[in-house]
Amino acid sequence: GAGLRLKLNIPLDKTQPAHPLLGQHTNRHVLFSMFLPEKKVQQGWLGGRMKATSSQHDEVGNCITLPLPGAAPLCAVVATKDIMEGDEIISTASLQPNVMDELKTMVASQYKRELSTLQMYIEAACETVVQQQQQQSEPLSSSEGSDGQRDDDLLGPFHQLNEQYPGLQRIHSNPDIYSIDNFLTDTECDRLIVKSQPHLVPCLVKNDKNGKVEQDPVRTSTNTNVPQAEVPSIVEKITNVACCNADQLEILQVLNYKHGQEFIPHTDGFSGKFDACGFEQGSRQATIFCYLNDVATGGSTNFPELGLSIQPKKGMAVIHFPADVKLREDKRTLHQGSPAIDEKWLLTTWVWSKARSDEMYDESKLPPLSSDII
Repeated sequence: GAGLRLKLNIPLDKTQPAHPLLGQHTNRHVLFSMFLPEKKVQQGWLGGRMKATSSQHDEVGNCITLPLPGAAPLCAVVATKDIMEGDEIISTASLQPNVMDELKTMVASQYKRELSTLQMYIEAACETVVQQQQQQSEPLSSSEGSDGQRDDDLLGPFHQLNEQYPGLQRIHSNPDIYSIDNFLTDTECDRLIVKSQPHLVPCLVKNDKNGKVEQDPVRTSTNTNVPQAEVPSIVEKITNVACCNADQLEILQVLNYKHGQEFIPHTDGFSGKFDACGFEQGSRQATIFCYLNDVATGGSTNFPELGLSIQPKKGMAVIHFPADVKLREDKRTLHQGSPAIDEKWLLTTWVWSKARSDEMYDESKLPPLSSDII
């Protein structure tokens, strides 16, 4: 069936990332949600904490909408009383302000990681729409600033590399992309493949529509995480060329692409501060990947905005910068892993602006791959 269409009034304030879109339009505070009858009935979230005030709506109201801290207009629908199967959900109950504040504090503390992820997507979505609105209201073209300069030219500075690193060469300028032949030796490449191969799993992502964890439709390869403790010589090379500490590196991954597998066009960066991959309030500053085998046909790394194509060569590293040091995404670095014809292996990681701090992503929690220390 069509389910129940529920009208919710969503309060917003200037601290919410969506305020620039909704704050000046009170009619946009009204959102609609669909509740499907075939889904299992669940008890009201934090329902035991509810203390509804007396009002004319209390006789019929049985829930409130709680704006998620930092992620409004996304809200939690919170039961103010027991809701039985078949009961209508009516968002008219009110709460005393101090109780509402207490709930927000509880949610912000208990669901910090989830809210950070939601906030990342909300801010990104709002930023895109705000930029579009600003561009529509300006007489200049979308690629030019107020002084006639292209927005791309206003980016920078970018993360500094060790320019004295042996073999480092710039293969594209503005944006800068570097390569290093023989960054890893043939033996290191071979040992990495042997170490990783028994532990490969599909690249997974959660399907927002059905809640299931499924094959990532964007990246169809397989991968495994590699503990830094098992590859200390490789970590030393990466931190040397990238002028960073080991705790600024995202968890190392080895990826394997078989015939037909690909990574469709994407960027690696974010605009602004984000919590992701074990890092808090930071952003990716540099992408570093290294091909672990020669690939004769297919599997090239393409930068369509730049007209640049890189054919995998065993041991060669590639470095580019998804965002500048001011945490502004450089969309010119859009790239893709074209469909593999011959099998392709690579090692990849990202340098962040801050150290990895989330204990859930601590290196000690990674399962060991083998006793071979590279």
